[in-house]
Amino acid sequence: MKKFKQFMQIIVSTMLIGGVLSFGGSFHAESYVQAEENHVVIKKGDTLYSLAKKYGTTVEELKEINKFSSHTIYVGQELLVPSTTLSEPLYIVMAGSFSSKKNADKRVVLLKKKGIDAVVVNRVIKDQTYYRIQAGAYSKKENAEKQLTLIKNAGITDAYFMNPMPLNIKEVTIGNTYNNLIDQFGVPNFSEEQMNTLSLYYQNEGAGVRVQFNMKTGLVEQLQIYPEFLLIDDIPRGKKKIIEMYGHPDSLEEVTCYETATCEKLTYQLDGNQLTVQIDRDGDVVQFLELIRFP
Repeated sequence: MKKFKQFMQIIVSTMLIGGVLSFGGSFHAESYVQAEENHVVIKKGDTLYSLAKKYGTTVEELKEINKFSSHTIYVGQELLVPSTTLSEPLYIVMAGSFSSKKNADKRVVLLKKKGIDAVVVNRVIKDQTYYRIQAGAYSKKENAEKQLTLIKNAGITDAYFMNPMPLNIKEVTIGNTYNNLIDQFGVPNFSEEQMNTLSLYYQNEGAGVRVQFNMKTGLVEQLQIYPEFLLIDDIPRGKKKIIEMYGHPDSLEEVTCYETATCEKLTYQLDGNQLTVQIDRDGDVVQFLELIRFP
């Protein structure tokens, strides 16, 4: 039995290197390898303007890459959006920060009256929650500067923008390809596939990476990382390292783990992505990291 397992590992590793893995009948790595673009499905209430703001681009750029001759879009329609790479940090426009949620909400109401979309985002620093006003996330600095000018002209003098990197785990983020994943985490000893979720094993027991792909585009849709089952060194394994890498979380809460024990959950949200980090009951060891899209 041991020889058979080793033989299967060699076969799977070879197939991964070759770019095609068929494990369980339905999964084909080549579909993920070849995926290059990001697609979104138009929802009720979406406009080219709102989507351009959400994905850090312009209406004209969306029209150009989708070959649109007008601003008209339809619910259920697929839209091609430019990929945001980690080499191009996002520019986040902030319209103030408050220790009071009530005051933050008032600022959002004021901005919306002036035609500026904004939301309240939390940030927990040393057990104190602060409420920041986010008024856009852009991949191009000039677009962020235009938004900043608009906000300041509306009388918000304490507005500014910052440029954090998109949420990622070892430079892999939502919308990346299968190749991006393998480039960063390496070829596994063996893999298992169920539906559109692929589990990558780098040791004999325990999946180090679980990734869910969009079946239409072949791009990463959800990513889970389990540091204890990985052999690479540059994955954060302790809470202190998480804070150093990602900063203070948007929220921190206690959750039940091991049936009766208490663990911590750190949550980060940025530009439509959400990173969750669960800390073990010892208050230090990272159990897992999960990166998903949030509504």
